[in-house]
Amino acid sequence: MKSRLLRLPALLAILALSVLFTPLLTAQNTAQQRYNEGVKLFNQGNYAEALTHFDAVLRAQPNFVYARSYAARCRKAIAENAGPQNNLEAKLAKIVFPEVNLSETPLGDVLDYLAARALELTGGETTVNFIYKGSVEQRDETKISLSLRNVPMSEIVKYVGQMSRTRIRYEPHAVVLDPGATAPEKGEPEDPTAAGAAFP
Repeated sequence: MKSRLLRLPALLAILALSVLFTPLLTAQNTAQQRYNEGVKLFNQGNYAEALTHFDAVLRAQPNFVYARSYAARCRKAIAENAGPQNNLEAKLAKIVFPEVNLSETPLGDVLDYLAARALELTGGETTVNFIYKGSVEQRDETKISLSLRNVPMSEIVKYVGQMSRTRIRYEPHAVVLDPGATAPEKGEPEDPTAAGAAFP
């Protein structure tokens, strides 16, 4: 009887601690779940929605360093007008060209071909507008040669930009090509075949 009485305070203490810590653990689990969801949305390019999750996490845990870092990256992306409302690049990444064979083709013809093929591959659902900021002569005299298989359209556009030494910028409803910036990004290969671009 005495041993039971001695055990009772210990059981009561454990019960009290579980009552105190359960909301804390639940809050931590909820914060972790929201953080995970935020990361998922961030990786999908849904920066505004991801930011709401990271902000909620930071309200619960202000010292959550990773959530703070992701929140800052979301704000930067939103300020630069990125995200699903303007993420034409992500849309083009889902359009896979079974094969591309171009040999010394004028840049203007390449852009017309890409737009027509995207329309065909998506059953008329995706219209891609290209805006070229160079001259008519540049459009006609810049030649592109590509031989690729099973490659996303976003990659083809990137290679076209590299080969024509043209800066690519995605806007909400158009891909803008600006030959004013003549060098490819640092570390970008100039020849896509040298970078293993022939996808299997």
